[in-house]
Amino acid sequence: MTSSNGNSSLSERIVAAPLEGGGISRANLFEGSDAAASRATSYSMRSGDTFNGNLSPEGDADWVRISLGPGVYEITLDGRGNSPLYDPYLRLMDASGTQVRFDDDGGSGLGSRIVLSVTTASTYYIEAGSYGDYYSGAYSLGVAAVDPGEVLTMDEIGEQLTDGYWEYAGVSRRSFDVAQGGALNVNLAGLTGAGRRLADMALSAWEDVLGINFNRNPGGGTAHITFDDYDEGAYSTSQVFGGEIISSFVNVSTSWLSNFGTDFNTYSYQTYIHEIGHALGLGHAGDYNGAATYGVDNSYANDSWQASIMSYFSQVDNTTIDASYAFVMSAMMADIQAMQDLYGTTSIRTGNNVYGEQTNAGESYATIARLLRNTDTRDDITFTIFDQGGTDRLDLRMDGNNQRIDLAPGSISNAYGLRGNISIAEGTLIEDLLAGRGDDLIYGNWANNQIQGGNGNDMIRGLAGNDELYGNSGSDTLIGGAGNDIVRGGGGNDTIYDDNGADVLLGGDGNDIIRGSGGNDTIYGNSGSDTLLGGAGNDVYFVDAGDRINEGANGGIDTIRTDLLTRLGANLENLQLISNTALDGYGNSLANRMLGNDADNRLYGLSGGDVLFGYGGNDTLVGGSGRDRLVGGQGRDHLAGGGDNDIYEWRSGDVILEGVNGGIDIIRATSTVAISANVENLVMMGTSVMHGFGNDLNNRITGNFADNFINGNDGNDILTGRGGSDNFVFNDGRDIITDFRDDMDTIRIDNALWGGAPRTRAQLLADADVIGGNTVFNFGNGNTLTVNGVTDTAILMNDLIII
Repeated sequence: MTSSNGNSSLSERIVAAPLEGGGISRANLFEGSDAAASRATSYSMRSGDTFNGNLSPEGDADWVRISLGPGVYEITLDGRGNSPLYDPYLRLMDASGTQVRFDDDGGSGLGSRIVLSVTTASTYYIEAGSYGDYYSGAYSLGVAAVDPGEVLTMDEIGEQLTDGYWEYAGVSRRSFDVAQGGALNVNLAGLTGAGRRLADMALSAWEDVLGINFNRNPGGGTAHITFDDYDEGAYSTSQVFGGEIISSFVNVSTSWLSNFGTDFNTYSYQTYIHEIGHALGLGHAGDYNGAATYGVDNSYANDSWQASIMSYFSQVDNTTIDASYAFVMSAMMADIQAMQDLYGTTSIRTGNNVYGEQTNAGESYATIARLLRNTDTRDDITFTIFDQGGTDRLDLRMDGNNQRIDLAPGSISNAYGLRGNISIAEGTLIEDLLAGRGDDLIYGNWANNQIQGGNGNDMIRGLAGNDELYGNSGSDTLIGGAGNDIVRGGGGNDTIYDDNGADVLLGGDGNDIIRGSGGNDTIYGNSGSDTLLGGAGNDVYFVDAGDRINEGANGGIDTIRTDLLTRLGANLENLQLISNTALDGYGNSLANRMLGNDADNRLYGLSGGDVLFGYGGNDTLVGGSGRDRLVGGQGRDHLAGGGDNDIYEWRSGDVILEGVNGGIDIIRATSTVAISANVENLVMMGTSVMHGFGNDLNNRITGNFADNFINGNDGNDILTGRGGSDNFVFNDGRDIITDFRDDMDTIRIDNALWGGAPRTRAQLLADADVIGGNTVFNFGNGNTLTVNGVTDTAILMNDLIII
């Protein structure tokens, strides 16, 4: 390929270089007796060694000592053998045993990897463990010295494309004078049909990131870029004046197409994208031209097609990246950064777009989608997704290989049997994912992701944001991460974790393990024999047959909702019976809150200060020991508080069963009620006119704000009307009216107090005394009525009624 310097041409061609590199392991070591997880470990290794060990039982960890001199080292931890360690977790300690680094899933698959730069010779301890200390199995720990080179950012590689290469060539940067949304004329008349097809699609690939259109039919207008195929090889030249490209010429010969193919998944198509990049002002990704060898001609470590289509090095030419050989189908991340530098930031594709198999994102992405759907062609291409807004989806559902997908901007993913073949441009946020049918490892980003696994055994991590994760078929591991997430297991025996948000965690058809964390979570076991762990926070469990709840002490105020007969386990506070089936519910020693359904339930609070709600149906509520509150709800309910100070929320038709010496109890009622045997107190609720009757105990009766009728009956009662025009009845004992109001309230006095002989109100008042600011009527035989706050007996003349 060639590019120009002003009016003179500079020849340049892409030549593939052979793969070089490799290393030799110094020793293959094996664990005998269990390695200590401390500086007391008896095992050590050197750079170049491989240490093979085994973690057993679950939660085990091994430490290995190593001394390293100045340099850069790669430390890897992977499962091995027939019983490999699942999800290895790598920690690095300094000579004092203090952790200095850790990694999870940074290596191949679920393997872990740390790249360590050592400036001064030091001793370290490497810990081989598992994620969350949950797993056991065999592992392989390797340490090897590496030549890190210099890894450039995509912006830095972009600067090489726009400026660095041209400075190397002795000229300056260049670009067309065209604004965003503008157009450049192109002339494809000199190409064969096959060449025109490739060139046209390559132009579309650049349109998908540039925000500039290419006019393929300019009429009589002057062409900015002219294509031909008459000359040998592939190159581009440009006429440049003062940094402005006046015109460019692209040649890709017919023999080039004969050698490298005419389909889109070929080096010929990649060549057209490359040469158009030159025509638009991009140089090479390194200071080379015509031929280059990786390890000799590259000036930084990550110079490859994975970063830029303008590189001379394929993914396998570059020995420092982990990527499979694949032809490039789009501008890559550094190319996009460079073009934005030359032509400004585009605002294309700001709506809701789909990338991958069912794309709606434009012609070049549609070509990629057709190749991905075709199992004969899809596994040899790579591309970058560039998007500027909306809620977008990556669709990889037809892939049966094990995927590793990362939705973070600037990330690189593995799919369709390849490594490092799908990139997401920096600044591009993809919210949703349909993963494939293999055993996939998936990471979300900080957006509100919707991620759906396929048929394999997937691990999905939502990370930040309010995510929706769905494992689908297979035995999946789903980790919601930060935010308020909805996590669904689907089929298989799934393991579900959350973080500190208020999450909804749903098992599926298998025997699932669901672990909440610090937030207020809602957990559904669904089918299967599930293990549910809410963690801290106020959690709600939906439980069916076979489920087991492990709730720790001080784990918040938790609730079980179920359609089964249920006994609350340790550290569980609340129970709600759902469905319309007659069920029994049993509390525990905590202060339980128990709710029935619309059927005839029996709720037993047992010990603790419980609150029992019957709701519909004819329920039986038994508080047990502790200060309980019993609310029958609709229906004819039986309420039994037990042996402490209980509260009964009474409705008409309820029966209260209170034992002798069962505490000081309260009835709260919204309609006329007589205090049941062995119950002391009554509070009238609501706004309706009510009658309240005491019993032979010392009652405290309190009205509402309506016009109440209050009769303490026998015993020494305390009567309070509150608002309204109340009628108080006195017939026995030592009663007190606390809030009498003149000309509103009425006091009815039973003449049986003096044997029924006629007496007038004046006679009653004449016998009344004012004692301590209160009016006191003394009827003898220990029967007195005290009206608090009344200091002038005369005001009672019109308020007394003798009955």
